[in-house]
Amino acid sequence: MILDANLRFSNGQSITSTADSSNIIDTKIALRDAGTGRPLYVVLTVSTALTNTGTVDVSLQGDSSETMTPDASRILFRIPAATAAGTVFVAELQPGGVVEQFRYLGLIYTVNGTVSTGNAKAFITQDYQRWVVKANNYTIS
Repeated sequence: MILDANLRFSNGQSITSTADSSNIIDTKIALRDAGTGRPLYVVLTVSTALTNTGTVDVSLQGDSSETMTPDASRILFRIPAATAAGTVFVAELQPGGVVEQFRYLGLIYTVNGTVSTGNAKAFITQDYQRWVVKANNYTIS
C-alpha cells in the first residue's frame, strides 16, 4: 500500500470531540489520474484505542471551496466504544457520487456520547492491507 501525503485526511488526530479532519484533499491536485479504472478507498486506522461508552461517526464531506462548509456529506463508518488500536475501517469511494463530485474532500468525526481517548489515521488509497492474521489450528511440539 502506497501512502501519499496529499491524500491524507488525518495522521494520529484525536477523535474525542466532534471535529473536521486536519487536512482537506484538493481532488484537482491529489487525484488527477489516481485510480484510473480502479476503485479508490478511504481507509481509517484507529491508532489509539477508543475508551468510554460513546461512538464516533466518520463522514465524508464534499465542498466546492476550501472553506469546507459542506455541500454534501455521507457517513462512511461508525466506530464503536472500546475499539482497539489497530482496527481498520475501509469504504470505497463512489466516482461521480453525491459527495465525491466536489473538488474538496474532508472528513468530520462526530462524537455521540462520551469518548475519553482515541486517535485515528485516515487517507485515500488504491490498495489497502487485506491480509489478516488468524490463529493457527495446530500446535508444534
